[in-house]
Amino acid sequence: MGGATIFMVLLGAHESVAGGAWNAIARGRADGCEAIQIFARPAQQWRARPLAPDEVSMFRSEHAAVGWPAMSHASYLINLAAGDPIILEKSVDALAEEMFAAEELGLDFVVLHPGAHVGAGRDDGIEAAAESLSEVHRRTRGMRVRLLLEITAGQGSCLGCRFDDMAALLDRARGGDRLGICFDTCHAHAAGMDLSTEEGYERAFDAFTRTVGIEKLRAFHLNDSKTPAGSRVDRHAEIGDGYLGLLPFWRLVNDPRFATVPGVLETPSGPDKQPSFARNLARLRALIGAPRPPGPPKSQALPDQRDPRQGRLFAD
Repeated sequence: MGGATIFMVLLGAHESVAGGAWNAIARGRADGCEAIQIFARPAQQWRARPLAPDEVSMFRSEHAAVGWPAMSHASYLINLAAGDPIILEKSVDALAEEMFAAEELGLDFVVLHPGAHVGAGRDDGIEAAAESLSEVHRRTRGMRVRLLLEITAGQGSCLGCRFDDMAALLDRARGGDRLGICFDTCHAHAAGMDLSTEEGYERAFDAFTRTVGIEKLRAFHLNDSKTPAGSRVDRHAEIGDGYLGLLPFWRLVNDPRFATVPGVLETPSGPDKQPSFARNLARLRALIGAPRPPGPPKSQALPDQRDPRQGRLFAD
């Protein structure tokens, strides 16, 4: 790839807001981020305290100094396809609050899992989620912040593991250009889009372009997978250590279609229980303009649980 113009995703990580949201920027600087994701509200609670004015001003000041693309991840409790009217009402209220918080902080995007139909069926679930998205759009009309639906691994009755799910949600929900997609590499692989090979990478993004539209892909979650293609199990691994291997990440960071698209890590902590972001960002940056790495992994079958490589599938 020598001599070619180098294009790259804007690489970053999901940083902790412990001690105040503004501290996430310092953590991002230390890790080498060029983009950032945070929790603007608690990930596992319905209720959240309002953001204090000084917290907002300090975050905005720190963020202005770096100018990174910034996003928040919405609460995991939110289910826009819920059949239970109480859960559905709580979900719509919580997502609207997520959008208000992100707008206060000056974020670009809120990332959301679309929801689960919990037995109602895919079509009814998509219809319910689209209606919920339309209501949130009504409440937040005029805001700058945009909402991104995240590709899911397909566990249980979760929506969003198929590109036609996403296309249907974008088509039926009001919101227009304020709605887009966050492509999680681990989730897509686990959902059955085998990204570990050259052919699988091409097939997945060709299908996305035909079904959803590549212009709707506004962000990436960059994670390897501890489980094989089609497992429908969401277990993140460090970059190059799982069933994707390095090859799809090499393709992605050198893919001109994704120049300037933010891509954030959600990789697990290492054996020392410390964040793994700095070393995983280094692994990704080492792939930019580099020769093709080894791959694909030799198998998409689950490794022997006694295997000390813990999912490292390349031959020695």
